[in-house]
Amino acid sequence: MILLSPEPRAAIAAHAEAEFPNEACGLLLGQRDGAEVFITEAVASANIADEPRRRFEIDPGLRLRLQKAARKGGGQIVGHYHSHPNGAARPSETDRAGIFEADLVWLIAAVVNGRLANLAAFLPQAGGGGFDDVALRIGH
Repeated sequence: MILLSPEPRAAIAAHAEAEFPNEACGLLLGQRDGAEVFITEAVASANIADEPRRRFEIDPGLRLRLQKAARKGGGQIVGHYHSHPNGAARPSETDRAGIFEADLVWLIAAVVNGRLANLAAFLPQAGGGGFDDVALRIGH
């Protein structure tokens, strides 16, 4: 199960709506406890992809800064998020091709006509063949 605090949920919604019709993206900070992941912060990234309306690419400099902060007691990177403008909150073929780390949570936000319509959580399958749906709960 993925537990998403209300503050990062609101941050993801605001970022995804502001970036529409481009894909928004960012990193998720929190902690793991067995099979549960607690997301406490969403950190927006510039989408540095060549085609930001169809793809996302998180700024590697942001990731390095957050990893460095985690070593000093900051939140651990537990996943990332991105939006699908006028699309579904489901992994696309492009998403499947972009699986590199099997232990990162993927949150996908469906943004329809500039408004957040749905948010769903996924974990890559072992071997990178696809994604498994994961229960997502908003709360503390």
